[in-house]
Amino acid sequence: MSPLTGFTPQNVELRFAPEPYSRKMELNSSGKIHCKVAGGVSPTIQWYLNDADPLPDGVTSANGTLMVSEASKRHAGLYTCKAVDGDKKIESKITLDVVVSPRITEPVQDQNVQVTAGQDVVLNCVASGDPPPTMQWDKNSDILTQIQNGVANEASANASTASVVLLNNGSLLLRNVSEKTSAHYGCTAGSAAGLVRHELLLTVAPRHESNGVAGKAVVVSISVAGAYMVLVLALMVYCRRRRLKRRQRGEKMELEMVEGREKLVEDGETDAVKVNGGPAQNGRLLPHEKDSGPDNSEVSRASKKSGNFERLSLPRTLLTDPITLGRGEFGEVLLAKIDMSQVAKLRKSEGADAEPNPRPVLVKSLTTKDEVQLAEFRRQLDVFGRARHSNVVALIGLCSEMDPHYMLLEHTDWGDLKSFLLATRGPDLEEEAGASSPRPPALRPPHLALLAAHLAAAAAHLAGHRLTHRDIAARNCLITSKLQLKLSCPALTRGPLSREYYKLHDQVIPLRWCPLEVVLEGDYSTKSDVYMYAATVWEMYTQAELPFAKLNDSSVLDRLKTGALEWSVPASMPQSVADILKRCWSQSPTDRPQFAEVCEEINTVLQETTSENASTKSQKTDEDN
Repeated sequence: MSPLTGFTPQNVELRFAPEPYSRKMELNSSGKIHCKVAGGVSPTIQWYLNDADPLPDGVTSANGTLMVSEASKRHAGLYTCKAVDGDKKIESKITLDVVVSPRITEPVQDQNVQVTAGQDVVLNCVASGDPPPTMQWDKNSDILTQIQNGVANEASANASTASVVLLNNGSLLLRNVSEKTSAHYGCTAGSAAGLVRHELLLTVAPRHESNGVAGKAVVVSISVAGAYMVLVLALMVYCRRRRLKRRQRGEKMELEMVEGREKLVEDGETDAVKVNGGPAQNGRLLPHEKDSGPDNSEVSRASKKSGNFERLSLPRTLLTDPITLGRGEFGEVLLAKIDMSQVAKLRKSEGADAEPNPRPVLVKSLTTKDEVQLAEFRRQLDVFGRARHSNVVALIGLCSEMDPHYMLLEHTDWGDLKSFLLATRGPDLEEEAGASSPRPPALRPPHLALLAAHLAAAAAHLAGHRLTHRDIAARNCLITSKLQLKLSCPALTRGPLSREYYKLHDQVIPLRWCPLEVVLEGDYSTKSDVYMYAATVWEMYTQAELPFAKLNDSSVLDRLKTGALEWSVPASMPQSVADILKRCWSQSPTDRPQFAEVCEEINTVLQETTSENASTKSQKTDEDN
C-alpha cells in the first residue's frame, strides 16, 4: 500500500487513456493506431483482427501499437485492442478503412483554355477515388451556387436559360461566353476521404466578323442550301399527294373487308363470360372494377396499431461497407451504404423498380440498457422522423429485428461541416487542417451567410414542431457538394471529437456549446437550441475553432456559472450577424430570440451580403474594362 495515496495499484481499474478510435488510411501508405492503457500493475496489450483472429500479413502489434506497413483493401476491417492484467480485462473495437483520396485527372492543374466569344463551353471535371468523389466549381475562388444570378443546377427549372449550369456529371456549362467570362475556374472533388482542387484559366477571345471574299462565299453557300431545301419540300408534297390518291382508290375494298372482320369479333364478344359482373378485357378486369379483396386501408390501419416504429423497420442485411466512426451516447456510430431502390421496394413506394441507388447512411447503434438513454434514442427517432425538411437529415429506417438496434439517418457526400471548415482553412492553418495543396477555396461571406440561413431554417422547423435538437454544433451538421447544410446528430462523444464533450453528473454534454440552464439543471428547450445555434455560426466564421480553446473544461464551467464567460466576435463576421448572435447568447432564456425571428434576420443578412458581393463584382468588372 502506498503511504501517500492509501491504495495499492492493483485496486486501480484498467482504462484506456485515451480509447483508440477508427481511422482512415490511404491505400499503399503506412500508419499506426495507438492503444494506451492506464491502471493495474503490468497490463499486456495486444491487437486482434475482428474479436480474436490473428492479424493479417503486413499488420503487426507491438506495445499496444497497431502498425500497418503498406495499407491495402484486405487490411480494412474490424480490429480489437485487448488489455489484460491478471483477472482484469478490457477491450476496445475500432474500424480501419483503407481509402483512396480524390484525384482529379481533368482539368490539369493550371491548364489554359482558350475559346471564342459567343460559344457554349463545357469545362469537364473528372475525378476518381474511393469512395467516389463529387464535384463543386468556383470562379476566382468564389464558389458557384444557385444563390448567384445566372447559376443553376442541371435539374433546376431555369437550367435551360441559365448562363452557368452545374451539370450532374460534375462538369460546368458556360453559355454564350464573353470576355467577362474569362477567369480562373477551380474544380474541387470531395468525399469522406478528403478534398482536392485543380484550377484552370479560361480566356475568351473576341469574335471577328467575316467579310470580303469569305463573306460572299458564306452568302452563296446559304443561298444554295436554301434552294436545295425548297426542292426537297416540293418533292415531299408531290409524293404525299400520290400516296393519298392510291389510298382513296383502294379504300372501298378495304372497308368491306374490315366490316366483315368486325362482325365476327362482335359475335364472339357477345358470348364472352363476365367475371364478377364486370366485362373482361384481355383476361383482366377493367381498372375501375377490381374484384373485392383485403382492403388496403384496413391493412394500413392494422400496421399502425402494431407500433409507431414498425413502419420504419428495415433489415440490416441492406447495409453494406460499414465503417466505425467512433462511439456516441448509445453505442458505436458507423457509416455504411444502403440501396434506396431496395428500401423503396420493401415499402412498395415510388421508385421500387428503379436502378440500384446506393446512398451513404449514418448508423447509430443502441447497445445501452440505461432507461434514460433508451428514452433519448426514442426521442431522436421521433425528432428526425417528424422533422421532414431539406436542411434536416431524413430518418431512413430502424433495424430492430435483433440487438443492437440501428437508427439509420441520411448522410451526405462531403461529410460533416467541421471537417469541411478545417479543410478550407487558410495556408497559415494548413497544418491543423491536415489538407494538402492545392487547397479548396475558403468560404466567402455569402456562403457563410447561406450556411447560417440553412441552419436557422432547420432549427426553426424543429421549433415549429415543438422539437429540440440539444446538440447543435458544426460536428453534427453535414455538408453536400452543392453547399447545402443538413442538421444531423452523430454525437461522437468518444474518439477524435471527445474533447468537445464533458462528463457532468453522469451525463455527457457539449459543455462549450451549452447555456447555463442546461449545465445546471439539464433544462433543454428551443431557447437552449438558440444558444447552440449561435455557437455553431461562430464556428463557421472561425473555420471550426474550438470555443474558448485557451480554457480547460473546468475554467469554462466556472466562468459559465459566474456569468464571466464571454464570446468573442471574429473579425470576419459582419456586425449584423454579430448582433444576432449576441442576443442568442443572452444568459436568460427569455432574452433570447425565437428561431422564427433569427431565421428572418439571417435571411436579410444573406440578401444584403449577396447584393454587396454582386455589386463588388460589377465594380471590379467595370474597372477591368
